[in-house]
Amino acid sequence: MNLIPFKHLNSIPLEFDVIVENVFFKGTLVHKKGKIAELNGTITGSISMPCDLCAENIERVLNEELFFYLSDGIISDNEDELDIVEITTPMIDMEELLASEIELIKSDYFCCSLCEGKTVEQEF
Repeated sequence: MNLIPFKHLNSIPLEFDVIVENVFFKGTLVHKKGKIAELNGTITGSISMPCDLCAENIERVLNEELFFYLSDGIISDNEDELDIVEITTPMIDMEELLASEIELIKSDYFCCSLCEGKTVEQEF
């Protein structure tokens, strides 16, 4: 189930699971109030990414807990909820959410076991 209609969410948690390559994303979606739904999930598996110091490709094992809110459309008042992903189509694309989370993980600083503890200056 990669596309979930926002209007089908209700107070009973809807389970989802998505597999893309070596990454597994599973959890639940539940309608909270108004145009807001809550996502609770876990990303497990592994991704290939370069070391930020030596650029050697390595596998990073994932075990990430996720919790955030989804909005059915653009919202103007989000003072109560800081982690809101605005869904601007009638369907929640779970593969797109997974891809976004993977890119967010990849944007973190990460170095391989050989470079761990080194600084950029030490590498050059």
